[in-house]
Amino acid sequence: MRLIFIATALLTLVSQSYAFTSLNALELREKILAQGVPSDAFDRLTRFMLSNRNRDFVVDTYTCKDRPEDSVKACHEKDRTPSTQTVSFNDPRYVVIVDFTKPSSQKRLFLIDLTEGEVKNYYVSHGVGTGDGDDAVRFSNIKDSRQTSLGFYVTGGTYVGKYGEALRMYGLEKSNDSSYVRDIVMHGAWYAESSFMDKYNPKTKEKFGRLGVSWGCPAVSESIAKKIIPLLQNGGLIYHYQEKLADQTNTGEQIGLPSSRRPPRLPSKFKPISPKARPAHLLKVTDKDASPEESAKPETSEK
Repeated sequence: MRLIFIATALLTLVSQSYAFTSLNALELREKILAQGVPSDAFDRLTRFMLSNRNRDFVVDTYTCKDRPEDSVKACHEKDRTPSTQTVSFNDPRYVVIVDFTKPSSQKRLFLIDLTEGEVKNYYVSHGVGTGDGDDAVRFSNIKDSRQTSLGFYVTGGTYVGKYGEALRMYGLEKSNDSSYVRDIVMHGAWYAESSFMDKYNPKTKEKFGRLGVSWGCPAVSESIAKKIIPLLQNGGLIYHYQEKLADQTNTGEQIGLPSSRRPPRLPSKFKPISPKARPAHLLKVTDKDASPEESAKPETSEK
């Protein structure tokens, strides 16, 4: 019964899409899954798309002092005025599933063309609060947690930040509806290049063997960002998925795997740390025109 429902849902979405495919729904699904896309994640995405097609979502945002109201560029908190925005979910051709069940040393971002069933695989980072190693083990919607948020996002416009073009992501669930005010965006970054895994960790003197970590953003390599952001902007769908936690994402609080015992990272205002007291490798790289969530925790002492 479940497969019949998924096939029906996919057929409805594909048949009403603006693009043409010669595959029927079951063939399309099988073609997509054969390219490594996790079946549970894809079926959840299909159900979400069918249930929320042509739906409007009201999300928390902000406007910036001395900027047009429709600007999506990040700004310092002192220059922000809380606001809301209505975003619509319709019929995207391209969707993304990020399978955080996998470590960052594996290609876990799946860019899916729903009309042709073609899938591309890429590396993608997770937030340092989600795991400062290879695995993503903790997730939340908490501001300043520097954690990745699970759930569905619809994409918005772009702006140029510290790492070049950044893609706005509007969280559509309790697990990620603070994404705009946290400045969770997709962007390219040097620490998300596959070559980063062969760099040497100055603390251990061994190769990292993984990607670097962000402050919550799904960062990809700079070359990949240039390819996929134009495909996803203004209406694409991104799904942050973790197999064992997919049913626990509705609270917005921190959730984690059983082996993860670290308590939530408190916002910095509750536990101030003098920059002089921080080791060099923990100093943040910030952009004078971007909020902390858009910046990355560098993995070296490079400033």
